Amino acid sequence: MRRISKGLALSMSILLVSATGWAQGSAAVRAIDSTEKTALFPSRDLIEFGRVAAQANCSGCHGMDGISDVEGKPHLAGQRSVYLYRVLRAFQSGERIDELSNHNDFLNDQALLSTAVFYSSLSPQTIVGTIDSADVANEADAPVDDPFHSIRSSMRKCIKCHGETGNSRRSGMPSLTGQDPEYFVTSMMAYVDGSRSHRLMGKLVGELDEATIKAMGVFYAVQEPLQTETQGEGDAIVGRRLSEECASCHGEDGNAAKASNPTLAGQDAKYFIKGMNHYKNGERQHKKMFEAVEQLSEQDMIDLATFYAAREPRRRNVRMPLNSTEWITRCERCHGIDGNSSDPRFPMLAGQDETYLKQVLKAYASEARENTTMHAMADPLSAMDIERIAAFFASQQPKAVVYMQLPCGNDQQNQ
Repeated sequence: MRRISKGLALSMSILLVSATGWAQGSAAVRAIDSTEKTALFPSRDLIEFGRVAAQANCSGCHGMDGISDVEGKPHLAGQRSVYLYRVLRAFQSGERIDELSNHNDFLNDQALLSTAVFYSSLSPQTIVGTIDSADVANEADAPVDDPFHSIRSSMRKCIKCHGETGNSRRSGMPSLTGQDPEYFVTSMMAYVDGSRSHRLMGKLVGELDEATIKAMGVFYAVQEPLQTETQGEGDAIVGRRLSEECASCHGEDGNAAKASNPTLAGQDAKYFIKGMNHYKNGERQHKKMFEAVEQLSEQDMIDLATFYAAREPRRRNVRMPLNSTEWITRCERCHGIDGNSSDPRFPMLAGQDETYLKQVLKAYASEARENTTMHAMADPLSAMDIERIAAFFASQQPKAVVYMQLPCGNDQQNQ
């Protein structure tokens, strides 16, 4: 983290705020009403009223200068006025809950508005040194900006058998690419619950938590699948005919469409035969697969393995996760470049307390703080993403904004 100075700096931007808001589902984006419009163009009396209210009720945690000395408590200086007002109302109504504070339940609406106006009128803190968004991935003390960084250590034991990308080059070992994450997770959990009998895999998977297994499934799903080098020794033409019974689940060419079904195209022939025998003798417990392989001869399995091994596997339609830098760019769509929001309904993130930012992202992810848009944004974040996003915005220079009422014919355009 960069050292923070309490010297003050102010930069201004001019904004004509639209009354229609953004087309999102959250109440935070509703149009600015007439009361809230007052917060954009406050009188001296309103600011002074807010100063008195803040001194009596808010300064203990947030300071009279709006710069909190309490770790985990947000800075309020220069924060966007309409956002602050809506947050104070949400605390008072119980829509937002803070177990450590009652947030002045006794204040009337005018006091809430004036408090928001007072803090928004203050100059935000000055940050000495900032992190550029392009530098997030390049800091010497930060991990590589890799969306799979958190699971790399867990995947080291997989490389020997399945390759760096999940495309195995060892005969008798399966490739893990070309599968949907849902199937991957189901398969891994089968080793844990015993429906797939494999002592080593049961031990390895048993050491992983569910989130890691899911992330591994996504990693292998987004890799480009390669056709196996271990071709079968059977008759591919016979195998094609036999595969007609399998097509409804695994696709005509072995590329399954359903997330719950495995792709067989390009799979190692020796592994395929071994898997079929495991279904047949009960080492893998799966009723439908037992019924499918029960009548197959050893030669039938060899012919099927030869057919599928020669098919070209296709990558599943799974999106590559965003890295931390890309997440920051998405945050800036609502919260402004470097976290300096120009919309009074959205909070400024620049210069905010880093611990507070991390707490908030975790709260949105767990839905402890309700907001459908923010939950959708925060839920996919890894622990590393949260750390890096919070560090980036906390290190940016916060900038105050001043809203100017422009002379327009239609009064709604001035809202």
